Amino acid sequence: MDVSFVLALLGIALRVAASDCSCGYTVNATSSGDYALFTEHFEADFVNTPGNVTWDSQPGLLWQAQEYNTTPAAARGPYGKAAQPENVVLDNGLQLWVRSRLLDSSSGQLIPISEVVTARSDILYGSIRVGMKTTTINGTCGAFFFYHNDSEEIDMEVLSQQQEGDVHPVNLVNQSPDSVASGYNAVNSSGFIRYNLTFDPASAFKEFRFDWLPDRIDMYADNVWLKSFHDYVPSAPGALHLIHWSNGDPGWSGGPPTQDAVLTISYVNAYFNTTTPSQSTETCSEPVSTNHSCEISAMQQGTSTGSVSGSPTASGTASHPTRSGGATTAGFGAWPLFRNTTLLAFLVVFIQL
Repeated sequence: MDVSFVLALLGIALRVAASDCSCGYTVNATSSGDYALFTEHFEADFVNTPGNVTWDSQPGLLWQAQEYNTTPAAARGPYGKAAQPENVVLDNGLQLWVRSRLLDSSSGQLIPISEVVTARSDILYGSIRVGMKTTTINGTCGAFFFYHNDSEEIDMEVLSQQQEGDVHPVNLVNQSPDSVASGYNAVNSSGFIRYNLTFDPASAFKEFRFDWLPDRIDMYADNVWLKSFHDYVPSAPGALHLIHWSNGDPGWSGGPPTQDAVLTISYVNAYFNTTTPSQSTETCSEPVSTNHSCEISAMQQGTSTGSVSGSPTASGTASHPTRSGGATTAGFGAWPLFRNTTLLAFLVVFIQL
């Protein structure tokens, strides 16, 4: 008989009495005007997790692989999108694949893509850090983002067709009512900048980060500040997304890719607040206690706002096109959710009996 066992907590979450983080995590010193306290934390280490995991519909898991079809019209491109859980693979990192083999549908051809989303949608403000290595294959968009709705969305997007020679842009996007009014295109709004990185994001894992605060959004890459947005800062809760996609739009994602393309995530480290009050206070007896909060490392502030070069064509849309046909999800069985803890390793093991 085959029996499947979910073995949680190969890594042990420890709480130290003198500094157990039960009152949260701080960015910058308390004397700083940029001080912020976040009560929640989760960490996913995808590199040190064995690959023999499974997807299922079990509720309460941290990550959910998405499964949906988007028509070309809804995707706002020559092709639609087909998000498939089988395109999400654990192999020395969380691999998000865009496939080159197109799928036929009654509304047109679809490009197979991959996306995972946090099961929690109560995230409100936070410092979100992702270790990411992008693809070298032309014709895809790799991104991580916060999403509440089409006018409250924070994106960091790397387009593989923009990477050429020593030019390595990242597109920093704060979706707003202005971008929605422009046909879901943030390029001509105050919530968009294309920043030329000093490194090739496809050559090695680099950390991409945004700090979402009530009055602004600060964006970083490889420990250097890139840009701050002050207008239309989202004020409603939502979820975190990791996505690798293409719709064939020559002004944005390009593609479809001529061969299978992979974007790899090494980790996600999220410090955040929540709209669920009991979650934030259940373990903290001293809300402003320095003995029970942990300072997280501050990133190096850059001295330049970076160089802005070029812009997508009028057809380009700095957004994630709407889904259609009803999305379903599959829970990532390797990642249960724990509050205020570091998740060192989880796995699903199949034992033959």
